[in-house]
Amino acid sequence: MSEHINDTSLAEGIRLAEAPDVAAIARLFVQLGYRNDPDRLAVDLTAREPGRQVLVSADRHGVTGVLVLHLLRPLHLASGWALISALVVDEAVRGQGRGVALLAAAERLAREAGCGQIELSSSLHRERAHHFYQQQDYREKPKRFVKSLLSQ
Repeated sequence: MSEHINDTSLAEGIRLAEAPDVAAIARLFVQLGYRNDPDRLAVDLTAREPGRQVLVSADRHGVTGVLVLHLLRPLHLASGWALISALVVDEAVRGQGRGVALLAAAERLAREAGCGQIELSSSLHRERAHHFYQQQDYREKPKRFVKSLLSQ
């Protein structure tokens, strides 16, 4: 599985994130309810983490969406998995196809990397997002177990 995609132009208006995108990405994460220290985010964005791709939707006004993709190779399976850990499109431009384009680019990268599935999770209260994912042929699989390691 490819560790890092070098193609900076993935589709019309979609590209890999770059260091100057940090402020816009931080602003978008706030719309999801995640406050990030821009300095930490800048370090994390520019760090070469194998299997992680950060895609952005951009137009002449700047970055309008971000998707974080992780390409995983479980030992017990022949094909890899792709995991979307974050997807957000700016509230001002939702419904204009940017989320669809980001998902399509992520799916293309996942297929090219030999992944047999792509998955994501979404908070229960994000009903509009659930509807959006279902329209893009994502299906709910309801069992997931999580243990927080931060409070121990």
